[in-house]
Amino acid sequence: MNEPVSAVSRFEFASGPLRGTQLALHPACLVHRSAHHVETLPLAGMTAVRVAFQRDTRKLGWGIALVVIALVMLAVAGPLGRFASGAAGEMATAGAQGVPGALHSFFRLLEALASGLPVAALGCVIIGGVLCALGWMGSTTLLVSLPGSERLYSTRGRDTLLLDFAESVSDRLMSLRR
Repeated sequence: MNEPVSAVSRFEFASGPLRGTQLALHPACLVHRSAHHVETLPLAGMTAVRVAFQRDTRKLGWGIALVVIALVMLAVAGPLGRFASGAAGEMATAGAQGVPGALHSFFRLLEALASGLPVAALGCVIIGGVLCALGWMGSTTLLVSLPGSERLYSTRGRDTLLLDFAESVSDRLMSLRR
């Protein structure tokens, strides 16, 4: 697309949910453009612009909780397996019919569950580690306030280019005559 007025500043989203789109600051408007849409926000209608880097404490919390759950699973797996194995052996000698037979099956199932706990703990550690990493990486978010609405533009990690772009938008807003 041809632009009638060249942009004062541009920012391309390289990561996050807006990857592949770009913001362009023109003398009188801010344009968000992607392959499928174009949104033009007049600078005169903007009431505020804010940019911030934040770590995702929710993901950090869930990641830490999953690692703690994995540790508990590993701590319980050994004793539970030994208990279930011993109890299943006692029930096997008591007889294969009636209540001892049902308890034997139950303790064998409990023993199988205990042997699967370390694998489940490994899965929890891996998922918890990924969540902790994503939470620690955080995101940089540009918030544009308009009368009656807001637009959020977010990118993964600490993005100094988005901070610089927000400063350009802020400078442009301050130079407007209202």
